[in-house]
Amino acid sequence: MARHFTEAAGVTFPSAVDRAQGLWDLYGFPVVPNGFFVDEQGIVRYVKIGGFDARSPADVAAIEHLLSAPGHQQAVQAGSDYTRPLEEALRQAEEAAERDPENLELRLMLAERLVESKQDERGRREFQSVLEMNPKSTRALVGLATAYLDLGQKDKALSALRQASTLDPDNWIIHKQIWAIEHPEQFYPAINPEWQRERLKEEGRK
Repeated sequence: MARHFTEAAGVTFPSAVDRAQGLWDLYGFPVVPNGFFVDEQGIVRYVKIGGFDARSPADVAAIEHLLSAPGHQQAVQAGSDYTRPLEEALRQAEEAAERDPENLELRLMLAERLVESKQDERGRREFQSVLEMNPKSTRALVGLATAYLDLGQKDKALSALRQASTLDPDNWIIHKQIWAIEHPEQFYPAINPEWQRERLKEEGRK
């Protein structure tokens, strides 16, 4: 679905997809779309939770201001210096988790890198090992659902997402993923916002 939007918009810059569904927990947002600007040093310079729109004059002005900041243009031109191949990220995650196997954050990062690398069976096992240590980890449940979907096990994916939704009932992202599995025709090849609004009314949500 992300590819559909980037191709329609004629995007020419590199884009990435959070296949393991971990960013919502790392950045603390229960809804989409959001806007984050992270500079070349990894410092978050701009945050807008909910309602971010690249067509909004205010949002565009905020990002253009950050891009024009002294020293940033040179960093943008050398952007490849700040990216790591997925293979390298996976290797580092494996080494970190091996050094501290009881660290749940490191284990989650490893599981997510495995799913992003399409090593879904290994990722599934890692997410389940995290859940054995912390059954209330919504991030692990959502990641586990992604692995199950990649493995073609839709019922198990739905079960994991429903558990996550029970633990975090106000998380719109989890709720939306359940809808996308149950009603794919309303999300692919394009999202039907009117259908979502009607569902929200039916469920008594705002």
